[in-house]
Amino acid sequence: MPLALPTLLLCLPAFQAPAPVSPSQAVVDAARAKAKSVAEARAAFVKSGGNTKDFKGDCVKELAALEARLAAEKRPEVRQALLVSRLFHLQLAKGAPTAAQLEQTLREVPPTSAFWTLDAGLLTARAEKDPQTWGPYVAEARAKHPDAGLRRTLLFEQFLGRLDAGDEAGWQAAMADIKAQFPPLAERAQAFLDAEAKTAPGKPAPAFTVKALGEANVTYTLDSFKGRYLFIDFWATWCPDCRAELPALHAAWAKHQSARLDFLSLSFDRRIEHIAPFRQQAATPMPWKHAFIDGGFQSPLAEAFGVKSIPKALLIGPDGKIVASGAQLRGANLEKTLAKILGN
Repeated sequence: MPLALPTLLLCLPAFQAPAPVSPSQAVVDAARAKAKSVAEARAAFVKSGGNTKDFKGDCVKELAALEARLAAEKRPEVRQALLVSRLFHLQLAKGAPTAAQLEQTLREVPPTSAFWTLDAGLLTARAEKDPQTWGPYVAEARAKHPDAGLRRTLLFEQFLGRLDAGDEAGWQAAMADIKAQFPPLAERAQAFLDAEAKTAPGKPAPAFTVKALGEANVTYTLDSFKGRYLFIDFWATWCPDCRAELPALHAAWAKHQSARLDFLSLSFDRRIEHIAPFRQQAATPMPWKHAFIDGGFQSPLAEAFGVKSIPKALLIGPDGKIVASGAQLRGANLEKTLAKILGN
């Protein structure tokens, strides 16, 4: 039955247009829409056989528009959204913010700003790259941000960072906070603890058998390196942190490879075909032993070694026991650790 006019008029509020979106929320919505389109383009690139390390989001137009708006915008809340969005678009484009851009963000965007929920990874990336400047800022966000989801992410990243650094007091404190504030997350944190325990210094290294990359009739096992030290590096060409470790790893190989030490890189690349072109570059020849691990993180080898993230490095002694791991084998610490253990 058709509705009478008075009844229809009473129903009209339900059909009214939604409330207008605030200018700051519009900035966030536009950033999320761009992230979706970049993710779709990235998926198509990977499907066609491309390596994710070679993919960059096209954000030239968006970044130019953000700079233009920042030059004219006066409202503090909208400026906060624009500044966070600028970092977000630079991340999509794999670009690095300038020192001036970072200083401006620190100055105008408080740690508790709602706009950091656009991507908590923006904060964790800054804390990792510049812990002295951004560490206290991110710590405040971790403790006081009104969004529980963002606090949960930052707290878990703090736990993982302290665990990787071998900072027992640090990861225990983070674990206690996780149990108190986000109990369901404790099970996941415990899984990382259990994984790390599999390759803790002093433990026997898990047995393994892998086919040598590029040498069809060669197989590497733990016994292949008996009587020598073995540096194992779990990595992938798509992993930016793995690539960042390569200068130190090349330097260590050049200095120590003729001594009592072998190097073995175990690739978690999505396609075996991605490894050779990467190693053909002048800066990354990686002239040591290699193997490709089919299945990556889902492989039996990853389970045996407790590999939940990469890069992961281990130093195994001549007796087959693990003598160093984690942050001891990262960056400048790698040479210090090898010099201490090898005595040269």
